[in-house]
Amino acid sequence: MRLPSFNDFSPGIIGDVRQPLLTLKRLTPDFDAVVAAWASDFFNGADNKRASTNIPASLTSLGLFDRKTRRLTPEGELIASAGTPLAGAEALSAHVVATRNGMMIIEAVRALNRRAEPVSKVSLKRELQLLGVEGLSAATTDHTTLLNWMAAAGLLDKSANYMPIDSALKRVLGVSSEERAEIAALPLEQQIFLKILRRLAEAETTHTVPAKFVTDECLRDYSVHFDEDQLSKKVLRPLEMAGWIALTARTEGRGAKSGMVTATAKLLEVPFSAVVPDFDEVVPADLRDKIDLPRSEIQRLLTSEATYDRGLGLELLALRMLIDLGLQPRSFRQRSKDTAYAEVDLTAEGTQLLFSRWNVQCKCVKTNVGLGDVAKEVGLAIYGRSHVVAVVTTSDFSREAINYAREITVSTHLQFLLINGAVVKAYLENGPASLHAFVARNAGRVMTEKRQQPINPTER
Repeated sequence: MRLPSFNDFSPGIIGDVRQPLLTLKRLTPDFDAVVAAWASDFFNGADNKRASTNIPASLTSLGLFDRKTRRLTPEGELIASAGTPLAGAEALSAHVVATRNGMMIIEAVRALNRRAEPVSKVSLKRELQLLGVEGLSAATTDHTTLLNWMAAAGLLDKSANYMPIDSALKRVLGVSSEERAEIAALPLEQQIFLKILRRLAEAETTHTVPAKFVTDECLRDYSVHFDEDQLSKKVLRPLEMAGWIALTARTEGRGAKSGMVTATAKLLEVPFSAVVPDFDEVVPADLRDKIDLPRSEIQRLLTSEATYDRGLGLELLALRMLIDLGLQPRSFRQRSKDTAYAEVDLTAEGTQLLFSRWNVQCKCVKTNVGLGDVAKEVGLAIYGRSHVVAVVTTSDFSREAINYAREITVSTHLQFLLINGAVVKAYLENGPASLHAFVARNAGRVMTEKRQQPINPTER
């Protein structure tokens, strides 16, 4: 866990963070002109490496500059387009928090203030190291520079020992330091429950799911952390009393698996990435906005005559299935607009008992998925060191494709999950339980096929 590098890129030198970005945008592709402008704007015209090397290095470390194209990244464009210097500093701070461990600065200064310790270069570094931040050399000022950018954004009160300003943090980042601290202070089993509930509830219009769905996943994937007989007493009731969840329609007795559980506004207003790391960065914004569409609406999109609707429905289907299987999306390799709205490819990862990486392809087609489509995913899975190849289609699979998947399952480490249109239809009509049942049956079949593989090394 590291912080970005800031070489000659402090608020004291740069002032308005938008200025070097707008200069780059205006003068590209003439990079010599860009460097000359930076030298003039920030270093009194001095022709040295501060403008030619340090600023590009800082922008690259921040993820705002693409060295190959010598252009701004989409994140750089976003910060450059901010309406005011304050908005630019806010956008920079939000970007560093979202992608480069920036929240560690806020947590460190909060801890120092709680102990009434002055925030200094040395004390901040020490606190960050206690939080697990690495790579802070003896002479570095990266952490204090980021501290000052956050102060420039109004997130920290420089006049009051850099005390976090929770109202600004909530407005800019979506989560205050107190909320982060409250989540961190929860017992691990309660944190796990909230993480799973938030993921499942995000995909439901009412943000309500059967309590059994959440508790079953907790017990299946994190059994060592849960006492099934104490779920209600140690997890559900405390979270309800703290305002994170609401429980309804519970039966008598322990009741941990009965009734419905709703994610309250308190939980829903915390950014998804604070509970499910990386989700907000990986999932495109237009999909995040539609993640809670009813499954019936996804079914309508998949059968629409409009190609764009079918593409959107396919992406939402892939995303919702991954969420309901307890997987975390890691990257969208192809989006439907790039493939004539007929398919979407993505990678996902899971931590059920052991880590696994999944290559997922969804195809909205009328003909059967053939051997070539499945074979392509095998090559990608081997290249990406994946463990599971999942292919989802609104139609069906050819006999050749099914036989090929079985041959690869028997002869390699890979395993397949082939989800056809009938399974998709059952999932959209009946919910996650039908998908879980199909995946469980598939796992049993894969285990049978894998038993043909040798377990003990052949004696020589």
